[in-house]
Amino acid sequence: MSSRAAIYCRISSDPRDTGLGVDRQRQECRDLAVARGWDIVRVHVDNDVSAFSGKRRPAYERLLADVSAGAVDVVLAWHPDRLHRSPLELEEFIVAVEKGGVGVQTVTAGQWDLSTATGRFFARQLGGVARYESEHRGERLRAKLDQNAARGVTHGRATYGWRAEYAPDKTRCDVVHEEEADVVRGIAGQLLAGESLRSITANLNARGVPSPRGGPWHKGMVRHLVLRERNAGLRVHRGQVVGQGTWEPILDPGTYEQVRAVLGDPARKTSTGTAAQHLLSGIARCGVCGTPVRVAWNRTVHSYRCAGRSCVSRRKADVDELVSRVVVARLARPDAVDLFAPDTSDVRRAAAEEVQVLRARLDNAADDYADGKIDARQLERITARLRPAVATAEARARAVDDAPLLSGLLGVADVETAWSSLSLSRRRAVVEALMAVTILPTRQGVRTFDPSTVRIEWKA
Repeated sequence: MSSRAAIYCRISSDPRDTGLGVDRQRQECRDLAVARGWDIVRVHVDNDVSAFSGKRRPAYERLLADVSAGAVDVVLAWHPDRLHRSPLELEEFIVAVEKGGVGVQTVTAGQWDLSTATGRFFARQLGGVARYESEHRGERLRAKLDQNAARGVTHGRATYGWRAEYAPDKTRCDVVHEEEADVVRGIAGQLLAGESLRSITANLNARGVPSPRGGPWHKGMVRHLVLRERNAGLRVHRGQVVGQGTWEPILDPGTYEQVRAVLGDPARKTSTGTAAQHLLSGIARCGVCGTPVRVAWNRTVHSYRCAGRSCVSRRKADVDELVSRVVVARLARPDAVDLFAPDTSDVRRAAAEEVQVLRARLDNAADDYADGKIDARQLERITARLRPAVATAEARARAVDDAPLLSGLLGVADVETAWSSLSLSRRRAVVEALMAVTILPTRQGVRTFDPSTVRIEWKA
């Protein structure tokens, strides 16, 4: 009766998921099994999984289960280090194959006899060498990455928004991938114009724009993409900004800081429920108790009603029309451009630079603590003083430029048409930024709409 063989193949790194490395291992193991007259009953493959990293290896775990269950007579691998690079794993494997009476054969190193003291000794020696090689390779890699970070050079595959090009001397240069960069710029512009992450995500999917992963977009992906420090040309290493990168940025520093401020604003609504479907729900407030209004059915029509004690109720269509007419009339006035879109480029740039300086001071304090130059109490005091300053500077960076929010509404010939063409989330953002809307109580029994019962106050 021929022996039952289980093949195990593994490759540590396969970033392109080609599987070519494990395919070669599998074929050579098959050839050896055929030459020995063994029946291949199992093939276990861990592709792009390191045996040194400590991550789970599902296929290896299934191999051990087969050995323990007596389902195989021989374990066949291309080389012993494909099975283990950890002494602890090796000891567990030795116990399993000894208990099951299972043999171990490799293509490149021959038979691995773990049933004898000598065989186990050499296996442990080989395992120690493999462990040393992995640790030494890790040290060299970390040193190289530290050096690259200090020089502002990138590593790894090109990220979304750039493509890698190589000079004749194999020096890598990341150049902007304009089509992908335009997606990132578009997301940033829409956020600054008041669009929600939800509406931006829906728009990307509706237009069929490919996501970085090839599948549909989701809010978390959009948020992560636009918040990358790399977008502003900043090099990040081990979670901290360490300087300028060598690549061309997609966003200018001012725009990037504004995006960070918008998405980091504590007042920003991040509801996980359905998107707002009405212009003033949650924005307009009750004139009696101050509670935001919600939309409810009043007989046969939609009405804005106090969400607290139902103090006030007003027909939704009437209030929406009034607020829209007021917005359009104000933005159509000749002084609207000077009032709502002043030239704040210098102020904006200064605010963005202040944010970067304060963040750098926080990072330096963390480095000083890690290097033992300051103690934990000093770090806590520095952090406590700087974090409020960072928050204030970020708020200033966000406040100095509302022009993107009103883009397409100021200085145009037909403001009413421009307003009607905006998405609902954008119109809501404009209303919330420019005015406070309060629905006042009215006399009982009055059925006609009185505009004076809706108070509109312009924000400074």
